[in-house]
This record gives sequence, C-alpha cells and structure tokens, in this order.
Amino acid sequence: MQKRKLPLIDIMDKNLFRKILFYISVPKCVACGERIDLDDDALCKSCAVDYNEVKQRNCSRCSLPLYECSCSNEFLENHYVKRLIKVYRYVQHHDFTPSNNVIYSLKRDNREDVLSFLSSELECAVRKSVIDPEKYIITNVPRRRAAIKKYGIDHSRLLAKALAKRLGCEYASYLKSKSKLPQKKTFAEMRISNAEFDIVNVDLRGKRIIIVDDITTTGASLGSCAALLRASGAKEIIGAVIAVAYKDKYEPFAYVPPIK
Repeated sequence: MQKRKLPLIDIMDKNLFRKILFYISVPKCVACGERIDLDDDALCKSCAVDYNEVKQRNCSRCSLPLYECSCSNEFLENHYVKRLIKVYRYVQHHDFTPSNNVIYSLKRDNREDVLSFLSSELECAVRKSVIDPEKYIITNVPRRRAAIKKYGIDHSRLLAKALAKRLGCEYASYLKSKSKLPQKKTFAEMRISNAEFDIVNVDLRGKRIIIVDDITTTGASLGSCAALLRASGAKEIIGAVIAVAYKDKYEPFAYVPPIK
C-alpha cells in the first residue's frame, strides 16, 4: 500500500506545534542544566563537544572508534555474545561528564529527547557493524522490578523498542529480571550470581537476536540473558549497548586504520 503524502500545510502545522511545545517545556541540557536550543539533541552545544570527544576514543583491541567496533570481552564471548556493539566508553568515577549524564537521564528522567538521541546513536553503531539489521529480533536486558517501581520506566526496554523502530526490526520482550540488588552495588565477583533472569517459553531456533542494554561493565547481565536466549535456540546473539565500562586499563590513542 502506498503511503499517503502529508500535505505541506500539515507538515508546517506539525513543525509549528513542535516549536510551541519546545518553548513551553523549556528543556535543559542533561549535563550542565543550561537551556538548549531547538536544534540541540539533549545536550547543549558545549556539552555536545565534550560528548563527541569521548565518542571518538578508540578500542584498545581493534583500534577502531568504539562506535565502529564490535569487539566483545572474554565473559561475553563465553556466553554466546561474540560481537558487542557500543557507542562510547563510560568514564567511571566521573559523574558529571556529558556522556555519563545522558545515560543517567535515560535511567531516571523518561525524557523523549534523550531516548531519541541515544536510540539514534545506537542505530548508527548497529548499522556500521551489522549487515541487514532488519532481519534481527530486538530484545533487551530487563530492569529490576524495584528500579521500575522507583523510576516508573524500564529504560532499556524503551531504548530497545526505539532502536527496533529505527532499524525496521521486530521487538519482543523475552526476559524478566529476578536480580535483588543493583549491579552497581555489587562487587565484580558477585555480579554473575546477582544477574538472575527468567525467559518466557519461546522457540527461537534459527533466530538472530540483538539484545540491548544501556551499559555493560563485566557483561554479567548481558551474558546471563544471552545464555537463556541461546538455550531457547537463538542462532546468533549480538549485544548492543550505549556504553562499556570494562575494568581493563585503557589509554586513548589516535585513530590508526587497521591493516587490510
């Protein structure tokens, strides 16, 4: 069926409504709190510069910028996640960086502009690493029930659904969390035992899955979910996160094209 083209007057009305809504809501930068312009995406222009500097850092294994890299880690590779797509590196112990604050806002604020910005960023990273992404099913690492009750949202579910819409993929909710503690409050050796999930009764034989989360540190949650998807028959599982926070020592370095 051919899509109906919107008349020019309808487009103008929508743009006018968007502008009115924008100025009424007085949106502020998620990092510094300053008022942002209509053409800004969640971050003011100054904070966007800092964000893009973090985003340009390279993978210490393949030398590609992280948003072009699909390197996994040892735990994830052992749990059927051979490729991990990411946008940038989470800067640990630096709570007031734009790249960290935009994730905090995703977790807590339910801001539509933040969700749109991060889903767009993740879409670009996925398209750089995955051929025919529309052939995959998108799911997500579920949030703990206590956290959903506290903040009113499952942010990774919202992110996964927004990503699926951008990629033209099917979204499906396969997993439920049984974790009792937030992962950030557990020691590294406790994260695996704390990462408890259930999966619905589903036959995934032959299916290709992209599993979405906001951030991965050890990979315990993502890997545990991937193992359940694999046990249900999933043929291929790719992780897709906004940021990685691996514990390995990392020194940023200039981009060096890989040897062909």
